[in-house]
Amino acid sequence: MKNRLIYYLLIFYLGLAVSMGCTTQDTPNPLSPEESSEVVLRDHRLAENETWNPEKTYIVHGTLEIPQEITLNIPPGTTVKFGRDALLTVRGILKIGTPLDQDVVTRLVHLTSNNVESASGDWNGILFDHTHDLESFVRGTVIEHATVALNIKTTSPTVAECTLRENETAITLDGSDAIIRHNDILDNHVGINTIGRQTRPKIESNSITKNETGIFCENVQSIIQNNNLNANIFALRLNVKFDLVVTHNWWGNSDATEIANVIIDAADPVLITKQIGTVYYEPFANTRIENAGFPYPTLLADL
Repeated sequence: MKNRLIYYLLIFYLGLAVSMGCTTQDTPNPLSPEESSEVVLRDHRLAENETWNPEKTYIVHGTLEIPQEITLNIPPGTTVKFGRDALLTVRGILKIGTPLDQDVVTRLVHLTSNNVESASGDWNGILFDHTHDLESFVRGTVIEHATVALNIKTTSPTVAECTLRENETAITLDGSDAIIRHNDILDNHVGINTIGRQTRPKIESNSITKNETGIFCENVQSIIQNNNLNANIFALRLNVKFDLVVTHNWWGNSDATEIANVIIDAADPVLITKQIGTVYYEPFANTRIENAGFPYPTLLADL
């Protein structure tokens, strides 16, 4: 009787072990990196040309570097989130958003902070580091919560039809002939900062509003025209001893005295600490320039 009981117990436990083994075998494997909806990059240096997948979210920690002769293409619809103090350094070619030869932007790229409660200065932004290329562009893109969203040094990308908001500085142009057109640049500490005298960036048909300083200008060769420069604390601040001509812009009203009040130049000795030139802003637009700024506001609802 005792032997028979032991026999039945052995049969029971053997069946239980086989059953558990089958259950384990049928359990699906965890998602592989290729199947995951997120791609995490930490101090990553591209080794070859890459085109990212717009169906995935990319999370960048540390520095993401595009070396010389390497191209990174971030297509429309892609979201990239940047961790604290993250930086994208461009020494090759960076193409973000809808190509310039396509007529219409239908999906946006979103470059933002990875922090739960985001604020300006969360990540360091994109640095174009003396690349000397003419192929890079940023189009149909929302960039927010960076220290300097686009820090463009000695290169000339086109920045078109973008929204740059809630950054410490939206765009810095240092020795650059970049084209900056049809963008909304709003709610930043500084909208555009221009540096250097030997280059001639074109800042045209933008809506530069609700910033502490719309344009902080040290490059008096800059072409600044057909922009809406209203609702800033200071629309334009000159910080070099040479004169600057900025005509055909809308400053929020058609009163020359009121316009002068939002421009800091040689006429404001109380507000300046060194010798600077004079800003010549006439003739100016008497009404808001309708076709200036980001042309696809309805797309922002999808972010």
